[in-house]
Amino acid sequence: MTTYTLSEARAHLGKVVNRARYGGEIVELTEHGEPAAVLISPERLAYYRQLEDARDLAEAERVSAQGRATVPHAEVAAQFGLAPDGRPL
Repeated sequence: MTTYTLSEARAHLGKVVNRARYGGEIVELTEHGEPAAVLISPERLAYYRQLEDARDLAEAERVSAQGRATVPHAEVAAQFGLAPDGRPL
């Protein structure tokens, strides 16, 4: 993992983004010595989202196999004032 301060990242934004985008690096941005953000490639983000979806599906299947009551996603979204797909209205 490569680390840049926010000031360094601002000064070399193209280079920093390219390291994540084309170099496949995880780029950590810090502020006052503390982690502030992380840049990753779109492909890595898609991979992480697939992992998260697989984990969520496995958990849903585990709960369903136990016979526990479930609530449809659209119903939960409506309770929180979100669109059926979970996006803000």
